[in-house]
Formats: sequence, C-alpha cells, structure tokens
Amino acid sequence: MNLKDKLHSKIKCLNETLWEGKGSYRKVISWLDNFNDDEKIHALYLLSQCIYFNEFQIKQLLISIYRDFFKYPHIMAIRKSHGNTFDEVIIKREYDKILNNTRFVSVGNPSESSARLMYDFRNENKVLKSLFINDNDILSCPKEVENFVFLDDICGSGNQMVSYTSAVIPKIRASFPKAKIYYFLLLGTKDGKEFIRKNTNIDIVDSVLELDNSFKAFHVDSRVFKNIPSEIDINKINTFTGRDGKRLMSSIFQRLDPAIDPSSLDYISERDKFGYKDGQYLIAFNHNTPDNTFPVLWYNEDTITWNSIFKRAHKIY
Repeated sequence: MNLKDKLHSKIKCLNETLWEGKGSYRKVISWLDNFNDDEKIHALYLLSQCIYFNEFQIKQLLISIYRDFFKYPHIMAIRKSHGNTFDEVIIKREYDKILNNTRFVSVGNPSESSARLMYDFRNENKVLKSLFINDNDILSCPKEVENFVFLDDICGSGNQMVSYTSAVIPKIRASFPKAKIYYFLLLGTKDGKEFIRKNTNIDIVDSVLELDNSFKAFHVDSRVFKNIPSEIDINKINTFTGRDGKRLMSSIFQRLDPAIDPSSLDYISERDKFGYKDGQYLIAFNHNTPDNTFPVLWYNEDTITWNSIFKRAHKIY
C-alpha cells in the first residue's frame, strides 16, 4: 500500500471512530483541492495528525471539570471543617449551600463556544439552570453569591481571556469583594494559564488537559513530525500552509477592519498564518474549531473560496 492509500485509510478509520463523520472521503478530497497537486500528499499527512474531540469526549471533560475542580475540593473542605465527617446529610446540606451561591458564567456573547459548553456542562452535571448566567447578569446576582465560575474550551496564549475579563472581573470585584473567581478549561497551555493568572484577578485557573510544545506542529519537540515517512517534507508543509494561511487570515482581518493599513495587515496575517498568535495546533472540537489551529483546516468565510475540513464559526459583531 502506498503512502496516499495508507493516509486515506488512517483518516477513514479516524472518521468512523472519532471524527463523527467530519472527515468523509468526499470531504477530504474537496479539502485537498485547495492545494497544488504536489502539496496534496503533504496536506493529507497533516490532516492525519489532527486531534478531534468528539461530543462524548467533551462531555467527559466537562464532567471532570465540575467533579475534580469544583465539587470535590468543596466537599473536602466541608469534611475538614466538620471534623473529617463522612456524614452524607451534612456534606450534602453544606455543599448545596455553596452551589446555590455559585454562578456559572459563559465567556463572551451567547452565540460563542462557551455558551454551548455551558449547556452540556449543566446537563451532564445536573446543575440547576438558574445558576447559569452571562456576564451582563453579574450585577443582578444576589449579594450572597460567593463563587463565579467561567468555562471555556481552550487557552493558547491567554491574551483573549485577559482582554475579555479586563472589564468583567473588576465588575465582580467591586460588587462581590469576597467572591472567588474560577476559570476552567478543557485544554490549556502552561504559559497561557500562567499569563492569565498574572494579568487578571482570577483566583483559580486550571484545565483538564495541558498542551505542551509537542502539540505545536513546527516546534522542535513536535509530535506531528516524529518518525515521518520519507515522502513527507516538513519545510514544504511549512511553506504552503503558511502561504495559504496568511492569505486566509488577511481576508478575515480585512473583513473585521476594512480600513486597516497594509503594514498592520501584513504583520498580523503573518503572525497568525499558523493560527492565532502562531498557535500551530491541529486541534478541533465537536462544537467548533479554535482559531489557534491552522487556518487552512477551518477557514469558512465568504471572501475567499476555500473548502474547510473542520469548520470554524466566524464571529460577526
């Protein structure tokens, strides 16, 4: 079996077991048509290295967030404050008090990924709907609220969360000075989480899975290009994904700011050609694809004709 057939076979297996039909043969061929003939085998290899989190996996991660980062730590504190009790009545009574004084807040506007995660989080963990709010509802919360929990799918550089919370966190601190603020993620980089800790007034930042440099495609420690077939040229992949990624990102930035000056456009398009802030990730979620993943995988705009494989829902404000 030649390399092309081996890669198609691997992707077929991934599509049938993990990718929920997002990588059908027809769709893969359509995506490959974005590239020149001599680039297609390399693009196919890159696609075979993608990590896709399906609905079941995401729900398990959401269960883990609630259980391991929120519920269990509070139950341990309750037990300790009651003489290391195992009395289920006491534990449930005290935990229910904590939960009723907690609000789970979606990051961004109601149409974004965090809101979808909140829906699954609520259902999987059987938490009352009344405890879920968006950031516009914070000032309307009862003064007894003592925990605000933000939930998101991925943190790369941490810049977006820092920018978003620059207005939200001071609002919480001013109105609820004793409240504890949490930011929980499905996936997060060590540097990104540390950046958020240093540049926001959030008490606890944590993720179920931590992304190290091996998840960055072109990093020296990359797992993407370990033991690669002899037919695959890393430099070629870097060249054409960068070329197309820059062009795709340029069209997005021009949509967001039609008056952007050429030098700024060139700079940020170059910076983000492998994903936001040079993310270099090959990661997709059932509900959306993060912008720090290669744009050639997710671009789904009207400006340039491009066949995506893992679509990203673009934001219109």
